[in-house]
Amino acid sequence: MLVLFDLGGTLESDGVLRPRAMETLRELTDLRSGGRPAVVLGLLSDSRAPAGPADVAAIVAEYRTLLGELGIRRFFEPLSRHVTLSAEVGVRKPAPAVFRAAVARADPTLGFGDVLFVTEDAGHVRAARRLGMTAVQVRPSGGAGGDVAALPDLLPVVRDLLTRGPAGLAATPGEARTLLGGHVVVTGDGAADRRPAPPGELRVAGAAAEQLVLVVQNGESFRVDHPEVPVLLDAGRHLVVELEPEVARRLEGSGGSCWTLRPLPAGAVVAAAPAVEGLREVPDPVRRCVDRLSREELAADLATLVAHSTRHSASGSFDAAANWAAAQLAAAGFTVTTQPVPRGGGRCRNVVADRSGTGPAPRDVVLVTAHLDSVNRLGPEAPAPGADDNASGSGGVLALARALAGSLAGSWALLDLRLVLFGGEEQGLLGSRRHVEELSGPERARVRAVVNMDMIAGRNTPERGVLLEGAAVSRDLIDALARAAATHTGLAVTVGLSPANSDHVPFIDVGIPAVLTIEGADGTNRRVHTEQDTLPPLDLDLALEVLRMNVAFVAETLAGG
Repeated sequence: MLVLFDLGGTLESDGVLRPRAMETLRELTDLRSGGRPAVVLGLLSDSRAPAGPADVAAIVAEYRTLLGELGIRRFFEPLSRHVTLSAEVGVRKPAPAVFRAAVARADPTLGFGDVLFVTEDAGHVRAARRLGMTAVQVRPSGGAGGDVAALPDLLPVVRDLLTRGPAGLAATPGEARTLLGGHVVVTGDGAADRRPAPPGELRVAGAAAEQLVLVVQNGESFRVDHPEVPVLLDAGRHLVVELEPEVARRLEGSGGSCWTLRPLPAGAVVAAAPAVEGLREVPDPVRRCVDRLSREELAADLATLVAHSTRHSASGSFDAAANWAAAQLAAAGFTVTTQPVPRGGGRCRNVVADRSGTGPAPRDVVLVTAHLDSVNRLGPEAPAPGADDNASGSGGVLALARALAGSLAGSWALLDLRLVLFGGEEQGLLGSRRHVEELSGPERARVRAVVNMDMIAGRNTPERGVLLEGAAVSRDLIDALARAAATHTGLAVTVGLSPANSDHVPFIDVGIPAVLTIEGADGTNRRVHTEQDTLPPLDLDLALEVLRMNVAFVAETLAGG
């Protein structure tokens, strides 16, 4: 579970820790479930408003300095995941988006029902409870009231919540279970059972349970980079490995956009099959949009993109590909602009295409995104055709634009539509981070959903499949996409709740519902980020199935669905 604290007035007052704050944080950190840490600690604080995007880094640095001066910084490491400031999100408490951002960033596998929010502010307690969190008001310093009188009084509350177990995942006492699709990891007393483990079950007992690490990888990138690390469980995109803490800390953040390490969450669903309820009747505008998808046009677009020897973000070929894609989007009736991404190089930019809806202003907006750049792990000069990663996703955005173009002129499309081809994804999600940073608070609040396409044409399983990867904040979006897949395709759908390594992540980090649509079992794909990522291995029928799902969802949502 996540224990999410406010800082000012709750843990500290006038630069001094409140009585027994340090002991309370230490005792929470020591709690265990199935031999693994039972609690993740987080901070959610309002901060001064930034003068502009460049000012956010200074505000974050000031806050981190304060944590160091208070002596509590170590409880919230890594700070990039466990600390959320209103300056980063664009809104202040009690706005729901700032709570969503903090939970998604700290542990995306958790829903609001798995969160305890602690503050001295009664209004913020009410806001958290409306979202479904457990929320506790600590008595203000020198004041009266509150749900608990002092910080140590939180410990019985946390222990009681832990006995109920994580939402939707039952385990026997003394045991913790983590689900990864058709696999389960069991730690604690039950893991010491001497009977053979059932197929798909990994049991880890004793101290080794604390060293379990979740790897989220693109292709087999982690296994290629670190063949020396033994893999305890292979679930395709997700791996479970055992790493000494100092080794895990050394590797933290070194995977770039290829792979990410996280502590394996105790009692969580990392990946699962979706629950698809009754299918809806398909409206005529939605069906017409789906039927406009063209295999021939998709194949032609992929051939054009792959004809560049590389689409590295700093190259002239990326510049040429961006100009060509912008022209295609303009021809489909979109208003096209570009957004510089300076950190990606002088030519790096995002291509942004907008089409207005017919509903009353201010309207929500739906985003469909993909990254246009490609990379070879051997360096920027090495051949990087990037057919699957990510000509397939970029071509998918163009295909969706054409499929919707003819119908968007009608009055049925109430919401706005924005298509974005990002640069700099392979260098660390630079384009998507830039786009999110430059969205004002009101603009972020307008975003109804983000559908990201990254690697949609590599068939790695006997049946064509798609992974819908998001976070708890994305569950409604995931369910709607799964319903569209069941209605319009024969795709086998799996759901991942540990987002990493693609352009949906910066949106989730600020509380915006976003989902990556990616080929199923992409963890078996060894071609990505090499010169072998070419057209012949691609399965265009898989790409078209993913596109049918995405087009159907977008069309239905634009119509107000």
